[in-house]
Amino acid sequence: MERDNQSIEPACIRQRFTRALNSYDRHAVAQQRISAEAAKILSLHLQPFGRCLEIGCGTGGFTRHLQRMLPNADWVLNDLCGESLAIAATHCNHSPQSIIGDAENTELGIGYDLIASTSAFQWFHDPLNFIKKLAGMQTKGGVLLFSTFSPGNLQEVKEAAGKGLSYPSGKQWEEWLAPFYNIEVCREEAIRLTFGSPLEVLRHLKYTGVTATHNGQWTRGMQEDFVRRYKQQFSTDNNQVTLTYRPLYLLAKRL
Repeated sequence: MERDNQSIEPACIRQRFTRALNSYDRHAVAQQRISAEAAKILSLHLQPFGRCLEIGCGTGGFTRHLQRMLPNADWVLNDLCGESLAIAATHCNHSPQSIIGDAENTELGIGYDLIASTSAFQWFHDPLNFIKKLAGMQTKGGVLLFSTFSPGNLQEVKEAAGKGLSYPSGKQWEEWLAPFYNIEVCREEAIRLTFGSPLEVLRHLKYTGVTATHNGQWTRGMQEDFVRRYKQQFSTDNNQVTLTYRPLYLLAKRL
């Protein structure tokens, strides 16, 4: 099932994240918390993992957690950006195989006991077909662990800007996974950050590559309208503004 409104191309995503490469780790507060929580979930479902794949590894925020838990596994890392892959690989205990490319349309190998990913699945155009692809890559009883985002993610930006991504619900992901996996974890969380102004929110998104959620350039008038609406709707009592991430965590075992 394709998501017609999910029109962001991999080349655009790659360009935005490449531009944010030097600022990402300093500003990706929510993503770091998500990686830590995903690692905690995995730690409760550990089993012998020989061959492992991380999809959308970025600069290695989740990679570091995985390496600490599974130091002797045979790792394959994937990301759109070769520069990010090179950084993530430095966090590995042994030299991993690196695969550059859009995970939906790139050959990633087979025979995986673990496939893991954080904050990447929301970019995929056809989640159901991607789940089918992953199922074909995994061993029986293999673990699929990923985080994505749920409806209401970055809702402040979407309402103030009048546009933004839509996100499948946990129930929808469960329906996609059910023919291939036994679902053991499906849980949502809210991570609320505060900023001094709506412009700081925009800078935060730019520094973490998330500006790929909007195509095209903003005029000065559009930006002024955005700032006004954001302040009106999402100001706190101490004159800050909020930005809410809504991660969704899923862990499933291959049937």
